[in-house]
Amino acid sequence: MGILDSIGNLFGTESQPQNKFHWKELTSEEDVANVMHTSNEKPQVIYKHSSRCATSYFALKNVESISAEDQLKADFHMVDVISSRPVSMHVAEKLEIRHESPQLFVIKDGEVIWSGSHNQIQAEVLEDIL
Repeated sequence: MGILDSIGNLFGTESQPQNKFHWKELTSEEDVANVMHTSNEKPQVIYKHSSRCATSYFALKNVESISAEDQLKADFHMVDVISSRPVSMHVAEKLEIRHESPQLFVIKDGEVIWSGSHNQIQAEVLEDIL
């Protein structure tokens, strides 16, 4: 169990029923190309996450708190900025938005329609966009 899991336990998230959230991990440039293509059919969300950052942990938990109904409105993808650094940098280059972490993008029709980082990443904002 990592330090961030311990923080979650400290705040009682371990014993609370969890809203099952389905992330698809992006591990290649081809995965990113598929996300861009699929955005023509359904909005795509990319979250750039660092497992070593408390801010990233809390932003992730915030995103995961969106309603089950809103979860169905988009596909959700995650890039681990530590273990998949080249993919993370490719996302920044492809979307032409400077890399930050944590960072969230909403992509529709091959274009970023919203992006934010750090404390801009809020469930309410994401739900409004979707």
